[in-house]
Formats: sequence, structure tokens, C-alpha cells
Amino acid sequence: MYQKLFLFICISIFSLGFCQKLEFHLSISPFIDHRNSLNQNIINTFSEFLIGKDKKYWLATDFEKYPQPYYELFDIEAGRLGENFYQPSLMAILPTKNEKQKIVKVAFVGYDPATENNNIKAIYNLVANVFKDKILFSRYLDYAVQDWKSLQKKSVVYRTSPTRTFNLNEIERQEKDVQRISKFFETEPIDITYYSCISPAEVFKIKGFDFHPMMYADESGGLAENKNIVFSGNNSDYYTHEIVHLYTAKFFPKSNRFLDEGLATYFGGSGKFPYVWQRSQLKKFWLKNPTFSISEHYDVYEDLFFEKETPVLYVFSALICERTLRLFGKEKLFKMFEREDSLPEILKSVGLTKENMNIELMKELDRDAF
Repeated sequence: MYQKLFLFICISIFSLGFCQKLEFHLSISPFIDHRNSLNQNIINTFSEFLIGKDKKYWLATDFEKYPQPYYELFDIEAGRLGENFYQPSLMAILPTKNEKQKIVKVAFVGYDPATENNNIKAIYNLVANVFKDKILFSRYLDYAVQDWKSLQKKSVVYRTSPTRTFNLNEIERQEKDVQRISKFFETEPIDITYYSCISPAEVFKIKGFDFHPMMYADESGGLAENKNIVFSGNNSDYYTHEIVHLYTAKFFPKSNRFLDEGLATYFGGSGKFPYVWQRSQLKKFWLKNPTFSISEHYDVYEDLFFEKETPVLYVFSALICERTLRLFGKEKLFKMFEREDSLPEILKSVGLTKENMNIELMKELDRDAF
């Protein structure tokens, strides 16, 4: 089967080399049985869905659980050579134990004539649900974790990979942090579903990806998703950083991303390291880089790391949050999160400017009072 799928990818890539100016076009694997009426219905419906991503082709109950159940597919065809650079190629329609459900596997493939390189952006799975003559798609996640173990601890429901067991000590520690975060935000604990995976690759797999360029980029990591979901790829049942993001998303949905990552780091560190450790590393970083000016580095996703894991700018932002809380209190910090103007303007409200940023943050770092 996998040899056939690889052959089809090669066929699709070859054909795309001659059709760069096409708008949307769905290629169909020659290994899919076109004589089968159900397959043909799935193909036709999937093609119609991809054109406009209309939710009428999607299972309504998915929208109750997920605000955007197929957000990964928005603009997935877009590349630097055009909005339809990555053309969809239907690789397979696979059976499941449920005769009313099929797995639809699609690759998004582009060809760059300038470099004569073929590129696969992603290979993605979704579920086709059969209702008589009607097909409605649904997210792969529920199918992927149907046999996963489940454990509820107060406001958090943990779902864990069959290849690991629950760590009760980490769950207890996480519960204490949830209580601390809820108290800070002056609210009841948010109901959270926590998917505990062994690696980032497994996170991508349960979300539907057979391939994504970021699947194997890091050995740890995860994300928070609307509707109060945390995906952990840390082989751990503790991930306070991402849980903080759920609270800021609820109360400050338009908050500045730089500050948002800072507060999450302040409470939960980043990756496997706590903030107190990261704070000490920031001192060492600044000693090695005395001319580094934080006011010139507001892109929180800039490629600067401690131990190849902790983003340096996350820690700078956490230090700003720490200073704000110490000097002005929580109310002022929340007002910063409410503001929608530029980051320099927001920082001015707590006395931080381009001219004094380094001096003020060095003072905070030298306090060693955290």
C-alpha cells in the first residue's frame, strides 16, 4: 500500500510540473476504484469542499467541539508562487472498522519551475462520514484517539497515547497550577481536554498529518487550541505554559502575541524548563551579548533559543510581565493585554521605551527576587 501511495505522489508531482498556471485542480490516484459509487461520491464531495471550504460539507457536531474543525486546511494550497501553488492530490480512500466511515488521505504538492524542485507541503487525513447518499467530513482527531486512555482530574480531562501511562505526580502538580492560574484570572477553572503525546510528531499525527514540515523540527513542544484543548508533545501530563494561553484567549482574545507568550512563560516556563531557570539563562545571554537591544527584537518567533528549546524573547517578555506586576500590579498588566495598539505604545504605558528598555530590564533581572 505505501509503495503505491509513494508512486502516486511521484505521478502527481510529475504532472504538476506541466500545469503551474492551473487554478484549483484535484488529482485522483489511479489506485482508487472509480467504479465504486461510494468512492465517486466521496471524490465529488471532497472536490466541492476544497473549492470553497464551505462548512455545509462538514459534520455539524464537529463545530460544537471545535470552533474551526478544519482550520489546518485554510489556505493550505497557498505558497510563495501563488494561492494555488500546492495542488491537492487525493491519495487514498481507506476503510475503517465502521462501514459508514472512510479515511480520506490527501497530499498538497507543488512544483517550482525556477528550481525544478517538487515540494510536498503536507499529507493530511480527514474522515468521510456516510449518510445514505450524502457525505459529510469530520476531523481526524476523534478517530485517532478513540482507543486512548482517559482520566479526569477536576477541570482537566487527560487523554494519553497508548504507548505511555499517566504520571499522577505531574497531574497533581498541574492541578495546583490550574488553581493558581484561575485565582490569578479571578475565575473558575476552565474545563480543559489535554492530549498527552510522546512527541510533537504524535501531536501532528492525531491532528491528521502524515507529513508536515514541522513534525520533526523539535523533540518537544505543543499548542493550545480554541475550545480549551491542549496538545502536549512533551511525553508529560504537565504543560502550564499552554494552559495559560487558554485563559488569555478567553479573557484577552486580541492580546499582543509577544506579551501573551511572556505571561505563559512567567507562569509555566517554556518546554521542559521553568521560568526561574530561564531567567538565570537570560543573565548569561546578556553577558555574552552586551549590545543586544530588546527594543529591536519584538518578533516573538525570532530564531533565538536557550538550549535549542527556550525562545529567548519569551523570557524577555516574561521579565516585562514580572516587572509590570511588581511595579503596577495585576490590573495594569490586564490593561496591557486589552490594548490593541502597537507593542511600543503598550510598553510605554509601563515606562518602557526604546531608550530605557535595556537598563530597566537589567535592573529587574538583577533583583533576583523571583
